[in-house]
Amino acid sequence: MNNKNELAAALAHEIKNPISIIKANIDYIKLSVKPNFNKCFSVIDKELNRLSILISDYNTLLQPSSQNELIFLEDLIFDVTEEFSLLPNKNINFIFDINPDLNILGDYKKLFILFLNIYKNSVEAINKDGYIITKLYSLNNNIKIDIIDSGSGISENIINNIYTPFFTTKENGSGLGLMICKSIVELHKGNICFNNIENGLKTTITLPLYNQKIKD
Repeated sequence: MNNKNELAAALAHEIKNPISIIKANIDYIKLSVKPNFNKCFSVIDKELNRLSILISDYNTLLQPSSQNELIFLEDLIFDVTEEFSLLPNKNINFIFDINPDLNILGDYKKLFILFLNIYKNSVEAINKDGYIITKLYSLNNNIKIDIIDSGSGISENIINNIYTPFFTTKENGSGLGLMICKSIVELHKGNICFNNIENGLKTTITLPLYNQKIKD
């Protein structure tokens, strides 16, 4: 990480500390004020949460990367989807069609963030009941990961802006999530695309296949 990135990361860290202190003091003040101020506190909480998410996402972009880890994609996908095993007020069926022998060289932490963001978006797009299908297969010496959800898809009005920094339609979104996803995929010499389908959204991630036999 260069000096500018180190300074930016340090600054982001220092900003998070006073945010935590502010939130703690607001929670304390709430106990002593009239209920008619609750709406004001709600706005403050929402904006502080948005700022915290923004700083965390920005920090992700600045983290140094290692691309030499052997990643077992089946394990990675199961690790990520386990995060969504308990979903309040939702009944989502996770379906897997996975070739277990497909591996890549990369940065596990960054790839975890990539898939966490994609699955999180799919979960949020599904109103209550639905499914998320994950297909993992090889094609032309590449690995393809299709994540298909039964959510609402992406509006044609905004699909061209999804990678624009700070552009978001989510109430508490930072507008960096998909930009981070694209950066992580490109860091691993791959690509990502989104396509609206009849009953939801299909996300396709393409990554170079690691062939152990060729490397040995």
